[in-house]
Amino acid sequence: MKAYRAAILRFAADGDPHRCAIYDEDGLLVVAPGASGVPAVHAVGPYRELAARFPGVETEHLAGRIIAPGFVDLHIHYPQTNMIGAPAEGLLPWLEHYTFPEEKRFAASEYSAQVASFFIAELLRNGVTSALAFATSHPNSVDALFGAAQARGMRLITGKVLQDRHSPDGLRDETEQSLLDTERLLAKWHGVGRLGYAITPRFAPSCTPEQLRGAGLLAAKHPDVWIQSHVAENRDEVAWVRELFPAARSYLSVYQDFGLLRERAIYAHCIHFDEADRALMKESGAAAAVSPTSNLFLGSGFFDFRGADRVGYRYGLASDVGGGTSFTRSTPCWPRTTSAARRSRPAASCAPD
Repeated sequence: MKAYRAAILRFAADGDPHRCAIYDEDGLLVVAPGASGVPAVHAVGPYRELAARFPGVETEHLAGRIIAPGFVDLHIHYPQTNMIGAPAEGLLPWLEHYTFPEEKRFAASEYSAQVASFFIAELLRNGVTSALAFATSHPNSVDALFGAAQARGMRLITGKVLQDRHSPDGLRDETEQSLLDTERLLAKWHGVGRLGYAITPRFAPSCTPEQLRGAGLLAAKHPDVWIQSHVAENRDEVAWVRELFPAARSYLSVYQDFGLLRERAIYAHCIHFDEADRALMKESGAAAAVSPTSNLFLGSGFFDFRGADRVGYRYGLASDVGGGTSFTRSTPCWPRTTSAARRSRPAASCAPD
């Protein structure tokens, strides 16, 4: 057990009627090993109230410093770390000219491990202590990222990307094998320490109905894992989905049709929604990952915060590196005041430490 004395910015716990930010100008944070061996918060509050409860505990005095919660990044692509700021005229050309060529390099285990180590270090350097991340379609890219996160004691959720069509050689996977790989990786990593697995269709256009159906069956079989994908980011993308899935009511409902819209499902962007889509997010318990920097950089549009608040579905912030250009566009993991509290704690990001 160890204690830190400093100014402390914290937030009221879920269920607290005050639900507000709390600032202790002279505070005490006491940490002790948690169930997984990673230090966890044991007590926090004003120094004058807590100090007497912990006599003899080693206390580090950080005068002039502020201790605050770590950040949560709800949506980020670790294979795109080396292509931050790559310019393109919209999402689909950006994927074709920059993203897919870079992601092909992750077929090499050594390259995956090198980038994963740097990626985790950069997240931590920017104060991000929990992340929901995309790997690539290569299983070794998932192993590399989980391994790097485990070595640093980081809370990380990721999964093998599913993309069995409309993808180049070197990234396109085979339908049945992709699902077998997903279940094998899930069994290997989910629940190990602070790690969690996410079933990860890249986005509806990259997946055949067979692959989406298989992903939905896995999600039903493993209700405690997460689901992550993209939806309604770009108007050209939305039009493409309409062509590929003409029977679906909307882009979002494609995922519902295949059993991929539920609690612990996080969908990035959610820009081009109608009222029925917003209601579906609310009813299903899914949450949106909002990526302002990426959406501006790629010219995708603006997330409708008022529409989400009106309906009451959950959302949180994300960096979306490498479409986003900074590792710090994230959300504090502790509850926040007013409507921000609802959108900053979707189940995927603030899962138990």
